[in-house]
Amino acid sequence: MSYTIGRGDLDGVVVFLAVAEERGFRAAARRLGITPSAVSQAIRLFEDRIGVALLARTTRSVGLTEAGERLLLQVRPAALQMRQGFEAARSLGNSATGLLRISVPKPSVAMLTELLVPGFLIENPSVELEFVGDDRLVDIVAEGCDAGVRPRTFIHADMVAVPLTAEEPQVVVAAPALLARYGRPSVPSDIQHIPCVRFRQAGVVLDEWAFNVGPDVQAVPVRGPLVLDDVAACVHAAERGVGLFRLPRSIVARNIHAGTLEVVLSDFSVSFPGLALYYPSRRLAPPKLRAFVSHVLRMGA
Repeated sequence: MSYTIGRGDLDGVVVFLAVAEERGFRAAARRLGITPSAVSQAIRLFEDRIGVALLARTTRSVGLTEAGERLLLQVRPAALQMRQGFEAARSLGNSATGLLRISVPKPSVAMLTELLVPGFLIENPSVELEFVGDDRLVDIVAEGCDAGVRPRTFIHADMVAVPLTAEEPQVVVAAPALLARYGRPSVPSDIQHIPCVRFRQAGVVLDEWAFNVGPDVQAVPVRGPLVLDDVAACVHAAERGVGLFRLPRSIVARNIHAGTLEVVLSDFSVSFPGLALYYPSRRLAPPKLRAFVSHVLRMGA
């Protein structure tokens, strides 16, 4: 048998605890900031709902009945735990502390970690930061995250958005060995004759790449023997000469500098809008998230 605790029951418990601990209606009234008659009425209604007398009243004192003693024994520890819970929750509202979970595209985890994490954690030693790597367009609230990071164009209008990275080119990269076998493409249509690594995002295979051709944006179909849903794996496959791959330049900047990948068709690159940090409400943002946003703004990321 289940029992739903109503608001009246909770109000009665609060008043009962005050009377039991203060051993008097007037003292309980002062503690609760209400009148003695309101205390008396609340106790009477509470006893009526329970169906048993809890307090033994005389003209000079107030004591507990056996039922009152048993109830006090049970509810006092629970009341203490509730107070401790309130204080714990209140502490999270006053200072930057606790676990901050942010959903981040997997290929951006390393870059954002290097850019933002060390300074933020030094400034906020009571915060535990977790980047949840996920390439899906997730519901951050349903996933238990405080905030998310995604391309700016993917963020819903009802979210607060803070820019993280600047606009940059979407580049096509290839391993030197692949270019040696197939030749270097000179115009976007050339990639139709070269194998490409295709990326699956949110269950959809991205089998067209956009390029700036004159005043227009041209979509070029791509083909290839490999489809992956992990950008890091796509980059590794491209380094091994499996095919061309297209992505924001910052993700493969180190690979390009190391010479394991080369950029082709750079004159035709379209822009990637950059990443933004987003979260549901500025008013309800906890201090740990507000601290992270302030750090991002100071860094000018």
